[in-house]
Amino acid sequence: MNLDSIRKVLDESRNVVCLEGITICEDCGCMNYRSDSSAYAIEEKYGYSPDEMFSSVFYTTRTKQFFDFYRNEILASPGTPGEGLKTLARMEEDGKLNAIVTREIFSLAKRAGCKNVIEFHGNIYSNKCPHCGQVFPFEYMLKSRDIPMCHKCNVPVRPQVRLVGEMVDNYLISRAADEIRKADTLLVIGSTLHSYLCQTCLKYFMGEKLILINREPHFSDANADFVYHGSPDEILPKIYH
Repeated sequence: MNLDSIRKVLDESRNVVCLEGITICEDCGCMNYRSDSSAYAIEEKYGYSPDEMFSSVFYTTRTKQFFDFYRNEILASPGTPGEGLKTLARMEEDGKLNAIVTREIFSLAKRAGCKNVIEFHGNIYSNKCPHCGQVFPFEYMLKSRDIPMCHKCNVPVRPQVRLVGEMVDNYLISRAADEIRKADTLLVIGSTLHSYLCQTCLKYFMGEKLILINREPHFSDANADFVYHGSPDEILPKIYH
């Protein structure tokens, strides 16, 4: 696919919404516990699969082990937003991009400067006491040596991320649906169209053009109007200046 064609679509678009996929995390240096190599290494190290440990059941019944995994594997690798996400921030500032929808928990788009970001699974920078609601910063969670506790209630602080076994907040899905319905162009980056994120969101898109930028080909690529295989960090700055 010629990049000039994608550039032309974006130039002519009035309302772009972006679906930011999980593989953006890997490009930015974050832990992707879903990858085969990471999952194998984690199970070798802890004796449990990532899905078992990153779950509401594990948080409740094996709290110390949960936080050992969460602190050492998830919080230790928050990554750094790349040029692709910084390009999205410029698009938003210019009034071209109206919203970003994502499942990643590292708040990469917000840290890149984007404002209207719908994070289906929350983010690691939001932590609260489940009793009194006191907010605790990322640094407190990262530097805790054991279970991070609320100083007032003496209960474990709850990361405001969706754990395995929990449902996505219907309010967030409704917000995403409203934004996607208004879009004339849907930009999908770092994801196949077969992903959970796309399967959840694509049904709301009533616009004209669907652009997909992803590293690897996938059978679902045929459902996009424009496809370019490559790193979004390299491609996005080339199609929007």
